[in-house]
Amino acid sequence: LARYGKRKAFYTGSNSLCRQHIRSHYELYKARCAERGVSEHHHALPQMLL
Repeated sequence: LARYGKRKAFYTGSNSLCRQHIRSHYELYKARCAERGVSEHHHALPQMLL
C-alpha cells in the first residue's frame, strides 16, 4: 500500500478481463467449484459449452 497506494491493493480491471482469466483456467475452476459445492458462474463457462 505504501508504495502503490490503495488502488493497487484491489483489482481495478474490467469484468471481461477477470472472466477471460477464469476461462483460461476452466478445468481448475470447475474442479474447485465441485469440491467446494459451489455452482459455476455462467460467465466463466467457455463459449463452446454454452
